Amino acid sequence: MEGHLLIYTPKLTPRISYAFSLFFESLINTPYKIVTDVTEYKNYKGPKLNYSGSKVDEKEIFIHDCGLLNETGIREQSISVTEWEGLKIFFRTDSGSLPFDVLAASFYLVTRYEEYLPSQLDKHNRFQPANSLAFKSKFLDVPLVNLWAEKLKSLLVKANPGIVINERSYTFIPTIDVDVAYAHKGRKLYVTIGSYVKAIATFNFGLIGNKTTTLLGLRPDDYDTYEYQNEIFRRENVNPICFILAGKRGPYDKNISTGSSYFKSLVKKLGFRGNIGVHPSYRSMNDVEIVMKEKDIVEKNFRGKITKSRQHYLRIKFPETYRCLSGAGITDDYSMGYAASPGFRASICTPYYFYDLKAEEALPIKLHPFMVMDGTLNEYICVTPDEAISLTKKLIEQVRQCNGEFIAIWHNDTLNDKGKWKGWKRVFETIMEAAK
Repeated sequence: MEGHLLIYTPKLTPRISYAFSLFFESLINTPYKIVTDVTEYKNYKGPKLNYSGSKVDEKEIFIHDCGLLNETGIREQSISVTEWEGLKIFFRTDSGSLPFDVLAASFYLVTRYEEYLPSQLDKHNRFQPANSLAFKSKFLDVPLVNLWAEKLKSLLVKANPGIVINERSYTFIPTIDVDVAYAHKGRKLYVTIGSYVKAIATFNFGLIGNKTTTLLGLRPDDYDTYEYQNEIFRRENVNPICFILAGKRGPYDKNISTGSSYFKSLVKKLGFRGNIGVHPSYRSMNDVEIVMKEKDIVEKNFRGKITKSRQHYLRIKFPETYRCLSGAGITDDYSMGYAASPGFRASICTPYYFYDLKAEEALPIKLHPFMVMDGTLNEYICVTPDEAISLTKKLIEQVRQCNGEFIAIWHNDTLNDKGKWKGWKRVFETIMEAAK
């Protein structure tokens, strides 16, 4: 076991076990063993870390336990954010190799502890970024947990030059959400007739002409950008994940009919180019039966198992949504981010397992945080294409420096370079090249 890290803690709670796994498997990536026997710890000659209320050994790395990871349940926490070596920190302690409980602070951020507490939600019942600690303390644009992990890793390496560290490498995952596969094709007859009636009532003759010529096959569908996407993905040699909405039609779920030949052939076509995931519908947020039904529709057309997902409208309720997804057989979810703001919702850019604060257990579903979405840039914060490129490049660099996983969200209908999306193809292509 020489070179492996030995960790001492007087009591191994589920939260402490989870925090150790997060740091020493997902972030620092070093072999470790946990002991509660102080004698075994003292006798060990290799790298050591003590997580408790007091020091045990002069040569150890000591993290002073602030108490959060020994608690159960959820309560309002007293948090004061200060700065240390250019980084925001909280849960300060009077002693230790670091001036704060880095494990507890990271646990608070990645579990989204604050989102379990009462908060004013938006019209879609989503937690608002403006109410987050990261936004209020001005670190939403920083993968703070990764940067804290780098500080701890530096201490461990300095104190133990022989410690085994398995360095991770930067990765980029482009993703496409197919909310509405086609603008006009593949819809049920009553939907098409209703669209014509509405267009006539509002004297929208341009739409009538567009719809008619598209349905007659005289012009391409406005949302059919799939060959263009393929061209860019091939050029940049990246493999996308495509999340497909298969929910029942409703006010916020407006994809084409899942029974249409257009839907079936598109799922097969997209399956050939890369990974396929399900895009659970607006009303699926805490209903496992809906998620399973929609996943089954995509699986039957894909002819393969679906294990990836992203929530439509990014609607997440903690912990119910992740219980539903896990129960439906989803192993990897890509919903962790804000619709209203770019940045790092969980202050991390490395995949990690979800921890259920109500059940006090980790679930077998890995969360892949995303950093930016096309609609966030154009419709929420309303930046220009040039500003969008500059902002996104800064996020890419943050992730690259941490050897993290950069994920961006695009939609097939926003890549048509028309209307309010004029000029955004250039943003897409520039970001693909910068992030690869």
